[in-house]
Amino acid sequence: MSLDLTRIQTVLDGDADIILRRDFSHPPAKVWRALTEPVLIRQWMAVGDFPMTRCEIDPRPGGSFHYAWAGPDGHAFFFSGPILAVDPPHHMTHVEHFNGDPAMAARITTDLVANGTGTRMTMVMRYDSAEARAAAIATGMTDGMEEVYGKLDALPLSD
Repeated sequence: MSLDLTRIQTVLDGDADIILRRDFSHPPAKVWRALTEPVLIRQWMAVGDFPMTRCEIDPRPGGSFHYAWAGPDGHAFFFSGPILAVDPPHHMTHVEHFNGDPAMAARITTDLVANGTGTRMTMVMRYDSAEARAAAIATGMTDGMEEVYGKLDALPLSD
């Protein structure tokens, strides 16, 4: 049996993990660029009425990232944290803080594997506790993921 992963697959694993899987039509090197180059990130990571207001990433061990959004109602939020490990174009591990709150931190491991002419992305989001994972889900953080990853897949990524 084969799974259709053109849409994101989300699995709650154990007490504290969220596992996301999605296939992309682009090869790993192009998906990597879309995940690590601010000019490309801005094209796919905005969702609905929430444009990105800040997009910075230094994708190397010891580097960091900061992504921020603002909505029409004045609601703003951001994700930021350190980059822990990088093996371009296949692997990155970072810590993601929601609005700077260490209680809402997740260790995120992203792996990109060639899948035919495309890429299979597996992302493991590991929270410190079941309560932290539940709080993250309650923010709606998984709601727009298919929309943004669909926009990434649709990008005309050149070499």
